[in-house]
Amino acid sequence: MVYYKLYDRNTLEFVDGGTVKDFNIDYDYMTNNTSTLNITKASQGFKGDLVAISEGIQLIVLGVVTAIDNTDLKISFKHPKELFNDTVLNVFKFTNLLNKKFDAVSGLKTILEYGFINTSDPKRKLPLVIRTFGEDLNAVWTDDSNTLDVVEFIDSMFDRYNIIVEFEIDFLHSQIICSIVKNDTEGYVLKDNIKLSKPEVDNNELPKENKVILFDKNNGTVRGTFYLLQDNSITSNAAHEKRILPPTTKYVEWNEMDAIKEGYTMEELARGELGGNIYNHCIQYKLAKKQTMVRPTNFRYGDKITIIYEDRQYDSIFTGLKFKLNDPYYTCIFGKTRIDFTDRMKLYNNRKFQKKE
Repeated sequence: MVYYKLYDRNTLEFVDGGTVKDFNIDYDYMTNNTSTLNITKASQGFKGDLVAISEGIQLIVLGVVTAIDNTDLKISFKHPKELFNDTVLNVFKFTNLLNKKFDAVSGLKTILEYGFINTSDPKRKLPLVIRTFGEDLNAVWTDDSNTLDVVEFIDSMFDRYNIIVEFEIDFLHSQIICSIVKNDTEGYVLKDNIKLSKPEVDNNELPKENKVILFDKNNGTVRGTFYLLQDNSITSNAAHEKRILPPTTKYVEWNEMDAIKEGYTMEELARGELGGNIYNHCIQYKLAKKQTMVRPTNFRYGDKITIIYEDRQYDSIFTGLKFKLNDPYYTCIFGKTRIDFTDRMKLYNNRKFQKKE
């Protein structure tokens, strides 16, 4: 039997719970989609509560409630990073908390502490304990806006530096444990001898951009050029044998005085712009829940995966998992591109019918 329990986000006090009729989990780290939970009786919970879905003592998933429909007996929720769906003052611009060059792991911890632990707002303050694992010392942040969207920043840390946030609840001490992890895991191989579904691969198998040109913001002079390599590193050598082709270029402003003040180099800035770029594709792979060769629930966001199908190799990264209560399959999502046919048609129609001035 599957059950759910709701807890107040600020105190972790029990709010409500009951039996689960069905659920549809869509935990795509890149898009933060909405998942749903079908229940058997009206809920006393509220938007913002934490939801825990379990089978016996085995936790299936944690989430944050985004809506409760007691007419249709349905609870909508998102990945626990929804706890941080708020904005703060740009700590790179208005405080002394962070320089524009920073360690991305400890930097993300600083932002979460600033927004959700040291806040004077009792309803935003969370019973949060933050743990960090690993580091990335060469992160550069150049956004000069007045505010910082915390979830967008979390997503950018994953996209650029493969840094993730993970959650668990410590009920003994009434704490939410948030782990910030630099994921360097690699070596997973999915082979077609598993005899399961054919991978669905989109048509965007090459990086969106694989070359960055840094130019002087005052006069347009090119100051440096860097290229993405097949192992996701970068080089300034245009003739490098592992350079990804054909060239697709991104132009980025270079501010010499700002770089000297904050202590970052052209290469560090370029790395942030091109990092993770080789994963700009989307691969979906269905794996049976009953098979034991590969356990998708053991995958961690950011795990580097090699998929081998019909003698072709796809190098990718784990970014999401979808599954339903009574569906015999998990749908694993790899890569960082998220645009399907419906989205393409919407973009096309918006352009086609745009009003001409």
